[in-house]
Amino acid sequence: MNEVWINKNVDDLNIEDSPDKHFLVFNLFDKKNKSNVKTDMEQLWRRFGIECLNEVNEDFLVIASSIFCADKRIPRKNSSDNWTRSLKLYIPVLEVEKWNSVKEKLEYTIGFLSGDKWEFEFRPTELRFRGDKKNTNNVINKEKYDSVSLFSGGLDSYCGALSLSEEKKNVLFLGFKEYSLLANRQNELFRSINNHYMDLESELLLFNVNPLMPVQRGSELEKLSVESTSRSRSLLFIAGAVSVASLIGEDTPVYIPENGFIGVNVPLTNSRAGSCSTRTTHPIFIKSLNSVLEKVGINNKISNFYWNKTKGEILEEHQNNDVFKKHSHETLSCSHPCLSRYDKKKSDKVKTPCNCGYCYPCLIRRASFSNIGNDDTEYNPLYELGNDFIMNYNNIQGRASDLKAVLFSLKRYLDHREDSDYIRSLLLQQGSLTHEELDGYERVYCKSMDELLEMVKIQDNGLMNYAGIQEVVKHE
Repeated sequence: MNEVWINKNVDDLNIEDSPDKHFLVFNLFDKKNKSNVKTDMEQLWRRFGIECLNEVNEDFLVIASSIFCADKRIPRKNSSDNWTRSLKLYIPVLEVEKWNSVKEKLEYTIGFLSGDKWEFEFRPTELRFRGDKKNTNNVINKEKYDSVSLFSGGLDSYCGALSLSEEKKNVLFLGFKEYSLLANRQNELFRSINNHYMDLESELLLFNVNPLMPVQRGSELEKLSVESTSRSRSLLFIAGAVSVASLIGEDTPVYIPENGFIGVNVPLTNSRAGSCSTRTTHPIFIKSLNSVLEKVGINNKISNFYWNKTKGEILEEHQNNDVFKKHSHETLSCSHPCLSRYDKKKSDKVKTPCNCGYCYPCLIRRASFSNIGNDDTEYNPLYELGNDFIMNYNNIQGRASDLKAVLFSLKRYLDHREDSDYIRSLLLQQGSLTHEELDGYERVYCKSMDELLEMVKIQDNGLMNYAGIQEVVKHE
């Protein structure tokens, strides 16, 4: 069990520090030079000219930040199965009774999201997080906005912003700036929309939470490294959006635009079951989180209006939009858009951030653009799967492992696509769905697999033969 203590001030730690008791400490101190969590999330409320959020919304943001810190700084490789961790967090909250009333439900919800075993122990505090200042300049007028939407700089969130703009929504967009390069791209993409829909009110708020090395108390623990998966990042993203929405209005909606194929996220292979697949917009997670928030008094509903569409269908909706045609290729779908910045020998050859072209999100992106017959994305030329599917079949495990998994899933799909019961059994692997959801996701799954198949046909270079689907496709 990894025990993590979250502090709001230097006197907050009251666990006996003894050789047989060890734990990690993240300090969310007001004085940034004393904190090992670097964040500017106070701008989420200061930009509205107020000193602090209401108590329960501040708690939700602190809880989400605490979860993200532990997720980011406790490596999965140290667990028995190299993935599933057992984590216990001691978190200071203002509304301790409310959060204790949903503790088990919240533990389940976060466990479903990240694939770990979570335990939360809430303790009372009266300390407010950076509630000591109020902006008087560049203040956002909350009366101008009717909704909040996540804006990651990805293709789905960009199309979501276009959809909301076409519907004449006045949206406050919320983004997470993990790297400065990503923040620059997010701002550029937002400006492309804002400059086109000039009759609408819109704003982009970006915030960051960056956990540094935690303080280790008690007996010495193993050396910790940064965990790259960080499945809880989306929870922090959502918590920021819900916080902003609560300032606009108690029932202001929060949108997470993401295609339904990624949302339900059927594991590509048996080995990719569980937390290897993101569950951010899975209906189980969204409904469970909405339930938790409602019970503690937060009524800003989270929803995904793209849940019943494929990525290709989303692009079809916007392919004639001038903004989409000019800027969609600049969006970032990649799971590691800044990866090559770590390679000093190659960094001068590639302009980051960029889409690699070979990871699972990039493959779905490529299939969706193939669906509309045009892809101007410049994929990373340093990789063998950059702009063309050229690879060594004898070494397909490396960077091409996601492609191998996609090919396996295509073979599985073609073998069973006439068997509705089998397809539905795949959709239900993560958990139960309503009849409406099951009908919708079955259609989205089959249509998305067809989009991937068409992409493979176009790029072929022996891929279909390698996957064992050449003869199946030939006899269609």
